[in-house]
Amino acid sequence: MDWSLFGFSAMRELFNIHPMFVHFPIAFLPGAFLLYALGIVLKKPVLNAAGRACLYLAAAGTVAALTTGLFAAGSFPHNETIHHMMGTHKTLAWIVLVWTGVLSAWSFFQSEHRPKGAWAFLALLGLANLAVMQGADIGARMVYLEGAAVKPAVAAITGGQEEKPAGSALPAAPAGHEGHTH
Repeated sequence: MDWSLFGFSAMRELFNIHPMFVHFPIAFLPGAFLLYALGIVLKKPVLNAAGRACLYLAAAGTVAALTTGLFAAGSFPHNETIHHMMGTHKTLAWIVLVWTGVLSAWSFFQSEHRPKGAWAFLALLGLANLAVMQGADIGARMVYLEGAAVKPAVAAITGGQEEKPAGSALPAAPAGHEGHTH
């Protein structure tokens, strides 16, 4: 093990902290779906209670991911392709936030830890999972295929024309981000 890699040094190097929060809704929302589905089908209140806990964590994680994502949008140089993808990514994040909020409120109306209208609840939870997975896919494509917020890719994205802000090791976005604003 290389102890020199410890110390959270990426915090000083990242363009933004959005990547540190995106995995919470991606992990907890499918967990909520699985636990609620098993709890409803098997009639196990303890599984429904665990599903509700995962749902609340997914909702809180969605707030954190969306908030950091809104700040992240203007924090790194990007081209029109990435900017276009960001719009759909952000819309899906808002949809997931609304749906997890509705589902969290709905989960209060329960009998033996089972939400009222359990099958409709589970269907909406399934749709929320589809939305979070689609948003994750678009986010992954922005980073891994287009190089969004990846320092070595910045020069390629901006054509080597980026400017560095005063007192920062990070390159700044060119004025207007290739003709678009945030």
